Amino acid sequence: MGATQIAQGAVEEACATWTSVLDAMEDGIYSGRARQTVVDMRHLLSPYRKRGIRAVSALDARAATYLAQVD
Repeated sequence: MGATQIAQGAVEEACATWTSVLDAMEDGIYSGRARQTVVDMRHLLSPYRKRGIRAVSALDARAATYLAQVD
């Protein structure tokens, strides 16, 4: 859902969706598929990282932390 939202330009909504996903995954979901979901999310967020959008920065930092725990 987050991918669809960001493709439609709804960056804040996508971040809210992905934040909910990370909330659930940080409770112990560390599968390969979960990892790939976070990698894909970070890829889709990459064009927005330098725009100063607080939700993007916060989500990207959480995603990086999650990936560090999985690797």
